[in-house]
Amino acid sequence: MAFGKFAVDYEERINFDRMRKEKLARAQKQITEDGLGSVLTFNADNVRYLTSFYITTPNRAGEYMFCFCPKKGDPTMHGAATIDETNRRMPWMNGRVRPNLGSAPSAANSCDSPTIVRQVETVIELMEEAGVRDEPIGIDGSVLSAYYVEAFAKRGIKAVLAKSTMDKARMIKTIDEIAIMRIVASNTEFAFAPIVDAIRPGIRECDLVGIGLKALYEQGVDHTEDLVCMSGYNTNPYGWSFTDRPIRPGDLIYIDVDGASYLGYKSCVYRTFSCGKATDKQKSTYEQALKYLYDGIAACKPGNSNYDIQRAFPQDSKTWGYDDWSNIDPYCLAHGLGLSLHDRPFVAHTYMENKGPEVELQPGMILAVETFAGMKGDRDGVRLEEMVLITEKGPEVISKFPIDTLRECWV
Repeated sequence: MAFGKFAVDYEERINFDRMRKEKLARAQKQITEDGLGSVLTFNADNVRYLTSFYITTPNRAGEYMFCFCPKKGDPTMHGAATIDETNRRMPWMNGRVRPNLGSAPSAANSCDSPTIVRQVETVIELMEEAGVRDEPIGIDGSVLSAYYVEAFAKRGIKAVLAKSTMDKARMIKTIDEIAIMRIVASNTEFAFAPIVDAIRPGIRECDLVGIGLKALYEQGVDHTEDLVCMSGYNTNPYGWSFTDRPIRPGDLIYIDVDGASYLGYKSCVYRTFSCGKATDKQKSTYEQALKYLYDGIAACKPGNSNYDIQRAFPQDSKTWGYDDWSNIDPYCLAHGLGLSLHDRPFVAHTYMENKGPEVELQPGMILAVETFAGMKGDRDGVRLEEMVLITEKGPEVISKFPIDTLRECWV
């Protein structure tokens, strides 16, 4: 880990002021390049990207909070528990945290619903203040985006969907975002260590999930998704959940420390372990998954594209004993990591087959690369995953928990 977690006076670690300024600059550059004058976003990750405000999970579905960001100048955020206190705690917002204007999803049934009208007319005032009243506005992150597009149109303003604008802005991480992601990766190691110590006959998948979550919160995560934990016959075919199944001698167990959020930034790291001595076949399956994984990682270099990562994976569905890809699309894939668990770019067989956007890989992108090995009808499957930073020199694996061989626990 390049930096400690605490603020100190003897070295510069994460520079939050610099990070906020650089992220806002990236977003505003992308807004301009996409021909927009501003963006209105209800997406919690994008609100955080633009303002650093953390919308807690209970408040996301109601869309009580949104951010307006013009292509130049300060963003404005509407909604917070106590406006004066939030402005005091977030001085970089320059007093631009404003009152809640209501929840459109819980009240609206048309573009003329009072909540939407109130929000749209307020945003138009902000557009006029920023000098972008006559330019298109991008709408992002609302379940009622079509209503907003229509409401702005009624007032003579062109509105378009802007998810791709924010996706593109967030793809390349700043130096401080990368520093945070290194800490995120290290947090997964703190979770795997006690899990490995706890694997033994009788412990349940859900018990291992609880052990991992406890370790993560001890490391200061602000939120986490449930870990994936599958064991024994639950490992093949591939699934991503956990049950109350007790682990038995000879079982393989794969675990994903996914969505463990530190300062908003997410982890995604799979490891597979054995309860007791592994068989030769289990070791061979593990080696297959490891080869697929590092073949994919090798393609994570500047100048390549997300398509090149997919081409590095096996191209024949019969590799896993299937006649087509309908059951196995997630067996080898990659996805961006950042404020969301699935940033862009994205990589999967059907994504490329369906001609999803081809994205050039650039330094500063961080991806999770994940693979699966296990033949149809076999008892065991292996899932492995690394967090990978793309640098000028090529891929750098920033997740460090040992992966070279199948770790045998309880021996």
